[in-house]
Amino acid sequence: METVKLIAQRRQGTGKGPARRLRRDGKLPAVVYGHGTAESVTVDAKELSLIRHAEGGANAIIDLLLDGETSASYSVILREVQIDPISRAQVHADFYRVAMDEPIAVTVPLEFENEPEDRLKAAESMLSVTLRDLHVQCLPRDIPTAITVDLQDLEAGDVVHAGAVPLPPGVTLVTDPDDVVVTTVAIVSAMEEEEDSEAAESAEASATAEDEDASDD
Repeated sequence: METVKLIAQRRQGTGKGPARRLRRDGKLPAVVYGHGTAESVTVDAKELSLIRHAEGGANAIIDLLLDGETSASYSVILREVQIDPISRAQVHADFYRVAMDEPIAVTVPLEFENEPEDRLKAAESMLSVTLRDLHVQCLPRDIPTAITVDLQDLEAGDVVHAGAVPLPPGVTLVTDPDDVVVTTVAIVSAMEEEEDSEAAESAEASATAEDEDASDD
């Protein structure tokens, strides 16, 4: 995992008013915590957005330079970004301090490759993905951008558990190894389940409507 640099400014004022003014100026209020410390800072909203949307950005190791000084820098990862539900704009960020020589638990996305579509189709089956990421532990420098799940040998009726997914060197599994990552289901069964779900929703809607009519009477 490569390290990216981000300049942060120490923040004095807190509360909704100062936070709104910061966001109007293109800045994002944030907190750096971990290892017994907590500090209020601001970062450039566009720069943080670029880091978030880069490959592996969710777990990027960030060299956070306080007031732009290399002598006052933290190695951090982005723990959370609050998003406005209407505007979808970034509202607040939480950074967590890490030590490069201490393991850290992170969530890493899964990438699926070599799906045997023709083989499953011939067996009247389809792929069903249950997990799309794994919780793992490793040193910050060993955090993978993604974990690959090779489906080349998957047959109808097979199940892939978390414990069977190969992990990169230095990475250990935190997710329950018995959790199902991928399975195959019969196409007919999948269609029946969908139809049953739609029928149940329709019945529930009808019952609700009847209750409302009864209340009006």
